[in-house]
Amino acid sequence: MSSIEKAWYEGAKWLSILRPFSFLAERYARSKRKKYLSKIEEKCYLGRDGAAIPLIVVGNISVGGTGKTPFTIALSEYFISQGKRVGIVSRGYGSKSKRFPFDVMEDCSADLSGDEPLLLKQRLGCPVVIDPDRTAAVDYLLLNYDVDVLISDDGMQHYNMSRVMEIALIDGSRGLGNGRMLPEGPLREPVDRLSSVDFVVVNSAVDGFPKTSNSSCWSSWFEENSYFNMSIEPGEFMSLNAGQSEVITGEQVYAVSGIGNPERFYNTLSLMGVKYYPKAFSDHHDFSLLDFVDMVDHRIVMTEKDAVKCRELDLGNAVYLSINAKLDDGFLDRVYKQLF
Repeated sequence: MSSIEKAWYEGAKWLSILRPFSFLAERYARSKRKKYLSKIEEKCYLGRDGAAIPLIVVGNISVGGTGKTPFTIALSEYFISQGKRVGIVSRGYGSKSKRFPFDVMEDCSADLSGDEPLLLKQRLGCPVVIDPDRTAAVDYLLLNYDVDVLISDDGMQHYNMSRVMEIALIDGSRGLGNGRMLPEGPLREPVDRLSSVDFVVVNSAVDGFPKTSNSSCWSSWFEENSYFNMSIEPGEFMSLNAGQSEVITGEQVYAVSGIGNPERFYNTLSLMGVKYYPKAFSDHHDFSLLDFVDMVDHRIVMTEKDAVKCRELDLGNAVYLSINAKLDDGFLDRVYKQLF
């Protein structure tokens, strides 16, 4: 966690010097939403056969990891189990592709697709298209694939994209930090933006949520409004290259993470009884062999999202931990019935 992120979530007093900039950021966010509100049309897109295709935005109002990817996987798998064909669009953060829209294939390089879109493609097999202009990604996907529902991985602030449903995810261990807008705090939009979404999902809430430290400025929203819970359940340790199940014994491992909230990964390993040395990198870190030179004689454990970027590095001693999102009973049924 960077020093500024640590300050956001620990309520550092010195952040108040940034308040004038946060005030301007809030004014800009509110005016932008007001300006484009008429363009956020609650209407479906049209498929190749003229059928109405609803789009769901899975996003957040804060920076950093909130569990959007495992949630998107769980949501997509549920739709697929109901016989629906799913298409996913994403910005493709970290993509080095020189052309967009970019149609993600299972065997493409994470350098071209970005880590999360490639993970979604490999886990689900459904169409995944990336483009910084998400509306262009939607148009491409609908032109080239027959789908019944679209999911935008992030994009709540992408206001020129029509949507019929918004689902906001909150990190239950960190909450909304000091409740302030960037740069004084971690928020992209004010807390009251949550009142305009269809569902709020809290990922891995700690005991006492929302009454946690430094939360007085935003906890009242959660006390007065309904939300749903999500937990992350660990699956199996899988070998990075062979894709086979592995067993981690009492050995000390290096726990590598390049995700928005690495503490969640480390806490999971601790609960599983894994002894580890933490090696945290920045979110969406572009891994190279130089990152692992001190770990060649040890077992390496990494997240599934990082694994898609490291398969080309030939790390024979590496495994990744597969994960699955578990949601409140009936939540996915409720989402489905609201759409169909």
